[in-house]
Amino acid sequence: MAISRGDSVRCKRPESFWYNEVGQVASVDTSEPTPKYPITVRFEKVNYNVYSGQDGGSVANNFAANELEQS
Repeated sequence: MAISRGDSVRCKRPESFWYNEVGQVASVDTSEPTPKYPITVRFEKVNYNVYSGQDGGSVANNFAANELEQS
């Protein structure tokens, strides 16, 4: 089953800040040639940039389909 916009997914990329967190798919890039990380996922939790003195922080990142698990 393919991942599509609006699906809830769990991040399975071990080095990611959001490892094992559930997020919602914001977009899926289907352009040719297919990008390495075509799936944009938004999370509730803001990443560590907000705590390191930088302005803001990120709540989204791009992933490959094999790094995500539908939940």
